[in-house]
Amino acid sequence: MVGKLTPDDIVSASLVPALMGMSPYMSRNELLSRCMAARDGTLEDDFKGNEATHWGNTLEPVILEEAAARLNLTGLSVDFPEPFYHADLALACSLDGVAHTRGRVEIKTDRGAGIYVIGAPSVQIDGPVIIESKLTSGFPEERPPASRGPLQLQAQMMCTGHKCGVIATLYRGIELRLFVYGQDVQTQDRIRHAVEDFERRREGPDFYPAISSADANVAYSTVDDDAPALDLNADVNVAVALSDLVAAKRAKEAAEAEIDICEATIKEYMGAHNRATGTVGNHTYSVAWPMRHYKAAPEKYVPAKPERSIRQSSLTVKEA
Repeated sequence: MVGKLTPDDIVSASLVPALMGMSPYMSRNELLSRCMAARDGTLEDDFKGNEATHWGNTLEPVILEEAAARLNLTGLSVDFPEPFYHADLALACSLDGVAHTRGRVEIKTDRGAGIYVIGAPSVQIDGPVIIESKLTSGFPEERPPASRGPLQLQAQMMCTGHKCGVIATLYRGIELRLFVYGQDVQTQDRIRHAVEDFERRREGPDFYPAISSADANVAYSTVDDDAPALDLNADVNVAVALSDLVAAKRAKEAAEAEIDICEATIKEYMGAHNRATGTVGNHTYSVAWPMRHYKAAPEKYVPAKPERSIRQSSLTVKEA
């Protein structure tokens, strides 16, 4: 097994869930910003892996071999030193494994063997079968979420031309389930259009509509200091958002002040006691006010950092 093979400046199959707005870990704007930074040579990526990725890599050969055996596949290959590129899209993929059938075979769902054919009663395969290894702490399911393999697998088929694939998922280290997919033309068309739109946006650049305040920070990370002030009331939706924001900030300030008053009253009552209980309605609450202990630590020196500018993460709203 080798490390990351696909280039960072285009979409890879593993990042297609983010491209489609279905990743819990990365937004479309974060993906776009990442690819642009890689293209410009400014990408900073210091992720070295963690416990989960360690065990995923360690158990990958076992998962692949067991998947091939259960599906009666032969000739398992796991050595792919180069990425695969789509013929006419800026899309690439790497593969965990590829195995082969013994002639033309039909695979059906067999829950006892942990085999689930997705999207059809059965799938006819004759040729190479992609096997994508996954390890999760989640509980077993009968269909994996789009972010854990299905979209990645369709993109891998697009890049390799293979017509069948398997997501071999080991759940909680004790149960292996094999999700078998044939080509999904509709999904592959959606991926194609999304990649083409992504490339257009990358050249702009033209970021996607922000899905959160943090996502807007990614899309609009710089400021034009010479740009004139905008009139927020020129757009009715923005004007409503401003009104709601002012009201929410006032409510937050009032809530924080009320919290401080209530905590002071309870602390005064508790004094030197570190625990208390109370009932509100039909619910009993425990209140803790313990000591927090800190271990001695050596003096640390913060290394020098170059001057830089980043956009403020939240809006400053003041009455004019």
